[in-house]
Amino acid sequence: MDNSGDRFVYLADRVDLIPTLAGWFYDEWGHNSADLTPATFEQKLRQRLNRDRVPLVLVLLRDDSPIASASLKNQEMEIHPQYLHWLGSVYVLPEYQGKGIGSNLVQYSVNEAKRLAVHDLYLYTRSRENFYTRLGWKPLERPLYHGRRVVIMKHILSV
Repeated sequence: MDNSGDRFVYLADRVDLIPTLAGWFYDEWGHNSADLTPATFEQKLRQRLNRDRVPLVLVLLRDDSPIASASLKNQEMEIHPQYLHWLGSVYVLPEYQGKGIGSNLVQYSVNEAKRLAVHDLYLYTRSRENFYTRLGWKPLERPLYHGRRVVIMKHILSV
């Protein structure tokens, strides 16, 4: 990362950031379902307050302000219960996009999954396939999920 003031923390160590992240996620993905509210996102984040096991949330701070986050989750897609560990909720504030922060965030998340002895990591995306492909992820399939076409991708981790 370019900025010496950047550092990753677990959301478990900064629970005060839950409303901020919930707001980001609601603005980014809240339109996907009428059932999603900022409170729904807050509830999901509170279920990921771990440091030593999945699920967990990583937050990138720049000079102590959050600028990006990602989650390691369990069984993200009900259509694929056999896929255990997922990368999700990858979010970078718009003013920091296009500067390598997303790539660093994903790589840090992959390294965190390796630390936790995760062997295979999955994700799904509607619009960022090329981004993840550049980072070593491989497309597996392209199902309709909640009425939208997505690509499910896999990253095999060497632990």
